[in-house]
Amino acid sequence: MKIMNQLKGEIQGITLELIKCGLAMEFNMPIIQKNEILWEKHTDISRYLKNYKYPDIYKEINNLKNYNFMLPDGGIFQLMYRIEGNEVASHRLAYYPSPDFEMYQNDPSIYEEDEIYGDILNRSVLPVIIRADYNKDDVISKVHHPYSHITLGEYKNCRIPVNKPISPLSFVNFVLEHFYAVPTQMWEYNYTQKAQVKFKEHIHNRDMERSRFQF
Repeated sequence: MKIMNQLKGEIQGITLELIKCGLAMEFNMPIIQKNEILWEKHTDISRYLKNYKYPDIYKEINNLKNYNFMLPDGGIFQLMYRIEGNEVASHRLAYYPSPDFEMYQNDPSIYEEDEIYGDILNRSVLPVIIRADYNKDDVISKVHHPYSHITLGEYKNCRIPVNKPISPLSFVNFVLEHFYAVPTQMWEYNYTQKAQVKFKEHIHNRDMERSRFQF
């Protein structure tokens, strides 16, 4: 139970910090349900949304408030872990950007006063889903699945290997630092707490020879 409580505490700490600095406009606190770390109002909708268009997927997630927290520009985070014994058996971490400018149209002051959201006003920017998956028992088959990998844009064959499971803090910081940071770095969000969970490397030799992410 130690790792489960650590992961839950880390997600809760991130959520509280985002609330504190005004970057979590909507949120659900993390909960433990059997051997999983989820969030309040969690609903498993992954199966019936499989072949939906992205705007419809986003709309359904948003309508159900099926997430950990939502940023002012509509960006949504989901952080899920499954625990076996005292180790992470799998995780699914996801970031869903808003597919349109509806929130800007409703309240343009959110963006005009804060340069970290400047990119969403550029219509050439394409919303890209970022998902980080891990399964300690993934096996080598006809289609190779790295144990830990990042998928961009829901491309079927996009599985960028990662050297180990990813902590909640590492994933959230990865998205915020690379998609929301500003040149001056003058940003209120400053969650400096170190990740409570330290994961060991878990990567197949085949993936060590490929381009990959190091966390």
